[in-house]
Amino acid sequence: MWFYFIAHCAYHFVRWFPKANRKAVERSKRYCDQPLLNISVSCIVFTFAMIAFSFLFAMMEPVPWQLKIAFHFFGFGSLLMGLVLFASSLDVIDCPKYVPELYYLCLSFGIFAILSAGFIIIMLPFWLVNYLWPDSVLNRRERRGVCYEPVKCCTCLWHI
Repeated sequence: MWFYFIAHCAYHFVRWFPKANRKAVERSKRYCDQPLLNISVSCIVFTFAMIAFSFLFAMMEPVPWQLKIAFHFFGFGSLLMGLVLFASSLDVIDCPKYVPELYYLCLSFGIFAILSAGFIIIMLPFWLVNYLWPDSVLNRRERRGVCYEPVKCCTCLWHI
């Protein structure tokens, strides 16, 4: 609610000043060709969705299959957003010179998106094998499976 409150206060406080006395924002002659700011705003929207999914997964037991499917669609959209962000960050020419903070923020988010996509690609075969042949990859009760030895000391590395 505080997002609404601050925006509401800003709207009304600005209206107190006469229009002629308001300071105009200086226009810059510098320009970035790529829509990095728009993509960053989209990433913020995805961040709020991520917080919502994290909260729901922490609170619900068991998790409904509809929520899991929605989460996987969110993951695919997140992958596409990360690829667009990384490609847009690499395709710029003048942005590092004119808006370096935005450029380096988008580039670091893009690199993080590529690294997390790489992690998912590495883990995907294990998840598929474990889905097709249950407990063949990791069975903690019987202490067997392909991945039992690597993760027996640190079970947080493996999650299905």
